[in-house]
Amino acid sequence: MTASVCYFIQSHRDPEQIYRLVRTLRAGSPAARIVVQHNFAASPLDWSPVADLPRTHLFRARERQVRAHFSCQVQPYLDVVDWLEAEGFAYDWLVNLSAQDYPVLPIAEIEARLETASCDAFIRYWEAGSADSPWSWRKPRNRYWHRYVRLSEGMMPVLRSLRSFTRVLPIHFYLDYGPLVGFRQFRTPFGPGFRCHGGWAWFNLRRSAALYLRRFLVEHPEIEAHYRGSVAPEESIVQTILANSGQFQLVNDDRRYIDYTGTRKGGSPRTLTVADLPLLASGRYDFARKFDLGVDRAVLDRIDRELLGVAD
Repeated sequence: MTASVCYFIQSHRDPEQIYRLVRTLRAGSPAARIVVQHNFAASPLDWSPVADLPRTHLFRARERQVRAHFSCQVQPYLDVVDWLEAEGFAYDWLVNLSAQDYPVLPIAEIEARLETASCDAFIRYWEAGSADSPWSWRKPRNRYWHRYVRLSEGMMPVLRSLRSFTRVLPIHFYLDYGPLVGFRQFRTPFGPGFRCHGGWAWFNLRRSAALYLRRFLVEHPEIEAHYRGSVAPEESIVQTILANSGQFQLVNDDRRYIDYTGTRKGGSPRTLTVADLPLLASGRYDFARKFDLGVDRAVLDRIDRELLGVAD
């Protein structure tokens, strides 16, 4: 017996790649539930090529998605947890993916490992400012100790020219995701009993952990309000809530291969190619990202044949 899994895919581009991931997951796990949440403001998506697949759903965001804002990745994740409960769709694990992810282990093996896991989450996390954190101390302070306002795109040159003033004023210009002006918050939710954590935005949670996350934010609306004013809350909010709960066993490994080497601030991870196949075949990872059919289509073809055992 394998775990009951729901794969939640967040997408914003490349319909062909979305279809391929959905079909690969469906072929590898006939019983899994697959939910795709697509950002239609970023690109169109014709759902008809996969509409007839069983237990496969298109889920629409309830608000406009803005990059690095709560609306982009966090709100859709919370909404899908609510939707799964409202629809009565049972699952043991909720696996969070982007459409530029792809499995590098057979799906049956991934699900068998989830079935035998004794933990409640596979998630990369660290306490902000700790020796274990790969972030400088400035990064979480700039992201999560400020409340941001987004200005018009035309203000970008102005903010760049005024950056020197942020050294003496309690403000910060976060320009990696657009013209954002942040005002330092001297009262935050963080403290000895609720320490800020960071981590990567892709993870596997047991249903009990996902429901706890949802319930916690309903019971503590001030935490959601704080993160709504931050930058890139998807790289902190889940880790912070679960790590401070004391209720769950977290494995500090998201079982994903993602390479940020050489990327600039706010940049995307390196696009993987056939040259990465030996590392992807190590068995250490369930999924890898990111892939781009426009850059290297052959890498997914070879993953299918050599790692997933899918015949041509």
